Amino acid sequence: MSDGLSELHHSKRGVAVLATCIVQTLNEGDPTFQERFLKKLTDAYYELRDNSEGDQRNEMELLSWTRELLTGFSQFSGQGKAFLER
Repeated sequence: MSDGLSELHHSKRGVAVLATCIVQTLNEGDPTFQERFLKKLTDAYYELRDNSEGDQRNEMELLSWTRELLTGFSQFSGQGKAFLER
């Protein structure tokens, strides 16, 4: 990759963007969908962190990126706009 990022990084980013687009689309028909999805995403994050063996960094990073794209909130830069709402 010419940008110096690994194929894994690009794949995780692509999956996060895809999941975000699906959730945003479903939320258009059911305004409670995103909130329920984010709850499940949080539950999944803590399940991986607390109850999985081995290195779960990639999975947890993917879940974090998806949350950040949906909410626009980053621990590093604070509150911004959600993906495609820029």
